[in-house]
Amino acid sequence: MKRTKRASLVLGAVGLLLFLFTSTSSAEVLEKSEQWQSFLSIYGWVAAINGDLKAKGLEADVDLSYSDILSKLNFAFFAHYEGFKGHWGIMLDGLYAYLESEKEQPGGAVPGRRQIKIRQSMIELAVPYRLTWNPVVADVFIGGRFNNLYAEIGIPSLGVKKDDNLAFVDPIVGGRVFIPLAKNWYLGLRGDIGGFGIGNASDLALNGNAFVNWQVTPLISVQGGYRALYMKYNEGDNEYNGTQHGPWIGIGFSF
Repeated sequence: MKRTKRASLVLGAVGLLLFLFTSTSSAEVLEKSEQWQSFLSIYGWVAAINGDLKAKGLEADVDLSYSDILSKLNFAFFAHYEGFKGHWGIMLDGLYAYLESEKEQPGGAVPGRRQIKIRQSMIELAVPYRLTWNPVVADVFIGGRFNNLYAEIGIPSLGVKKDDNLAFVDPIVGGRVFIPLAKNWYLGLRGDIGGFGIGNASDLALNGNAFVNWQVTPLISVQGGYRALYMKYNEGDNEYNGTQHGPWIGIGFSF
């Protein structure tokens, strides 16, 4: 009930902002400028998880639906910043999520009910180069994604509990395009690949994002889309092989 009331308050606040600013909207988005332009977005990503997790040799299936994530998530924070001047820019994205889950695992080397705790931090820094502005905006970028994944797996019936912290940096390369749909609307598509087993990086990381942006005013925009992130990481007795995927929505500020 408390979660429902909280969600209603958030939706109401977003609706109020839209009501206040829609009538004055006249912005053009992604314009070329020799002055530094910044964009900040606070967003929420409801990401289901499908994969396998291993902490110090103890395995667990991590298959959590959207409803599981909403009910078992203790805390989450997501933010994105980017700035551009001419062809060059900088992109910074960060997330933090903490969840607890308990589920039955009939198979594996040690079957039994699992208690799982996951704390995930991710910081992405990239340098984009803008290829075109009109009619389609297109960027290529190179950067790195720092991943910090704390995993705790317990089997209550056996009194067994293992935990460890996985920390690694994935080099990434990718591109994105922004396709105008109407005066204040555009479609964004982004994809990148990384990891490659370089150093302590993951064996493979794939990231894709498709979204729509509505520029409500010159300062405020609303975005929504679908993102999927796959990572395969293996080091000793620790392993993560899974996909996070789901819808997201955010509010952005241009300055």
